[in-house]
Amino acid sequence: MRFKRIIQLMVISVCVAMCFACAKNNNGNVTNDSSENGDKKALNIDKDKLPYSQEEIFEQLFDINNYIEINLDISDEELLKIQKDYEEYSERGSKSPIYRQANLQITIKTDKDENTYLIEDVGVRMKGNTSRTDFYSEEEGQYNLIHYKIDFQETFDEEKYYDEPIDWSENEEGRNARKDRTFATLENIEVRWNKCDDSTYIREYMAYEFYREMGLLAQHSNLASVDVAGVHQGVFMIYEPIDKVFIQKYVAEEDQGGDLYKAGWTRNGANLTAKASVGIEDEDSGRFYNYDLKTNKKNSKGEIMKNLISKLGNKSISKEEIAKLVDMDYFVKYEAVSYFVGDPDDARNNYNNHYVYFLKSSGKAIFIPCDLDRTFGITKSYNPSGDAMVSVSPYSKRAIGTGGEQQQNPLYIKTVCRDGYYIDEYTEALKEAFGAKCLTYKKFEEVYNIAKGTYSSKTTPSKLFYNAEERDFSFSLEKSDGINSDRGNASVKEYLQLKKQHFLEYIEGK
Repeated sequence: MRFKRIIQLMVISVCVAMCFACAKNNNGNVTNDSSENGDKKALNIDKDKLPYSQEEIFEQLFDINNYIEINLDISDEELLKIQKDYEEYSERGSKSPIYRQANLQITIKTDKDENTYLIEDVGVRMKGNTSRTDFYSEEEGQYNLIHYKIDFQETFDEEKYYDEPIDWSENEEGRNARKDRTFATLENIEVRWNKCDDSTYIREYMAYEFYREMGLLAQHSNLASVDVAGVHQGVFMIYEPIDKVFIQKYVAEEDQGGDLYKAGWTRNGANLTAKASVGIEDEDSGRFYNYDLKTNKKNSKGEIMKNLISKLGNKSISKEEIAKLVDMDYFVKYEAVSYFVGDPDDARNNYNNHYVYFLKSSGKAIFIPCDLDRTFGITKSYNPSGDAMVSVSPYSKRAIGTGGEQQQNPLYIKTVCRDGYYIDEYTEALKEAFGAKCLTYKKFEEVYNIAKGTYSSKTTPSKLFYNAEERDFSFSLEKSDGINSDRGNASVKEYLQLKKQHFLEYIEGK
């Protein structure tokens, strides 16, 4: 399979983090004026000439060497609407799709310069599944940390969502411009707090880097200092979304235009069995699917995914038949990296947290990881194996994340589990991944020192959040609360040592 060359992030010297004050008008909106500290004025992406191309800004935004600051300027009124959206949709057993209005400033400081970009009238909503929670009290202000999704293209004109929808009837050109608006080549961006207490702050970042080092598709991520409504919330992760822009950027032209599915838990796991549902989610009616179609919604009926599930359900399916359905050269590498990052919540273990994309030219499936916040020894509140995933066999027929049940996913059973068709190919991929730079403590420590040097003074929120009362926000490479505890995270050094040790034992005994 041929992919476009993935953008290489620039290696730039570490800079000291600097804060930028948000200038506000009487309505609480970010203005395009200079701040009271005399900082360079923000560049309005819709009006001003920018110093770099969108592609260059993308590289800067996801370069760990740069300091990134997110200032989300949102009124109390709009925050309260997000809270009420959460309450209303939770009562339905659903998730709110409604975006609320805010202005966004993103500051990028490199060793050469610093620039603050203003994106006016962005859409903001709560992001996540199990992480969704009550987060805002009108009387007390914000009281819980949450994940955010920020949309650069929201038009706020759907009558079913807005009491006073924006009327674009006399400004069709403006509406079209808004629907086409991007920042750093992106249509939206995801911003998530450190919910799993990763004291290194970079395990998830390193996991994505590892996938890309092995030639696999994975979203870019980075750290950022985040302020919301004038309240400093700490150091978050920001993410490149997996969407049609992502596919167009990294997949060869002949393979673009295929169906993209997000896989997740909906009554069952996304395990490629007949129990797994396929469709297009509808938050308003509370319809969710294990495989949620994200592209081609107007002309696809999900037949290619249903066909994959159906064919894999044939117990006598041959190795050659599987190879016609799944890009197996890609899959064995994908699973090799997944094994070493040790995520109990992924496609193999909890039947969760990945995307499936069907290459246009061949119709074959490839897998794209997401939500890697429980990797490299992260087990806070989720430690089904009791040992931070270090002793799990790469050939295991168990699904660790589901509580140790026998594997149900036929693709894994028939390919990379013991006695599978692709054991030899998988073993070679494991050996290759074993030697990757991202799987060395030296590389991890190098990136950790960069991140700590940039963000160590920014980790603690400026006020107490109820869901972070007992959390230590300081940078550390040490383990926390022991690895045999539901509240414990292993140290990365210990995780890598034990994981590699057990792997070599399994290889010898294969």
